Amino acid sequence: MEIKVRNVCPVTVNKLDRLAKEKGSSRQAFLKEQLETLSIVEEEAKREQAIDDLYDRTMEAMEECSDAMTNLNRMFHKITGEDEE
Repeated sequence: MEIKVRNVCPVTVNKLDRLAKEKGSSRQAFLKEQLETLSIVEEEAKREQAIDDLYDRTMEAMEECSDAMTNLNRMFHKITGEDEE
């Protein structure tokens, strides 16, 4: 599919040409890569947020499990009369 952009400031075009050259790429290839990247940025940010949320929930669950195990261990030692180590 083809996309055309008109009336781009010459300063902007020069900057794009320079950036493309720095990457060893043509303006067309550089812009194509930039547009493809731009098209997935929002979805990638959503995925990253979902991973961060899952990590936070997992850490909270692990802390709750650790607290429960500590309490069970204390109760066990109290019931058996053993000293906690």
